Amino acid sequence: MSRDRMRTRERSDEADTVDTSEFDVGADVAGEASAPSETGESSGLRGRLAARTERLFSPRAFLAILLLSVAGLFTAGTFLPLPGSGLLGVFLATFAFGLVASDRRYAEAAVAGGITVGASAFLDAAVVAFLGGFGVPLALLGGGVGAAVAVVGTYFGRDLRAGLTREI
Repeated sequence: MSRDRMRTRERSDEADTVDTSEFDVGADVAGEASAPSETGESSGLRGRLAARTERLFSPRAFLAILLLSVAGLFTAGTFLPLPGSGLLGVFLATFAFGLVASDRRYAEAAVAGGITVGASAFLDAAVVAFLGGFGVPLALLGGGVGAAVAVVGTYFGRDLRAGLTREI
């Protein structure tokens, strides 16, 4: 083939390609394109799924709430050696998180509070758990109560934040 035919064929091949930038598979619901992956391509279905999962349950927020809940439980248990003072510490810790956080993170707060108070109840009753056999139900009850306290604390913290930041 001559050189002119090759150039014409190359141009026709370029004309046949469709510009898919407006049909990006990685586009978000709000119309924003997702961040490119490490290979430089659009992340596609896996990227969208990861972004939605991150919106539903954030591991970073969970870890932050878990650490705050554990610190609140130990701090309240240390300074207020009363039964149930750990719940007050978890409430105050999740309240502080809700006051600072801009997103709703109730699932993370529930799981973190449940794990914190459930583990504490199990460890507090470790001797009874091995000898009496009712330590596991006690830990499950403590986990449920801890989850509820953490969600209520996060809710009240977010409510106070919304009230403080709203224009009058």
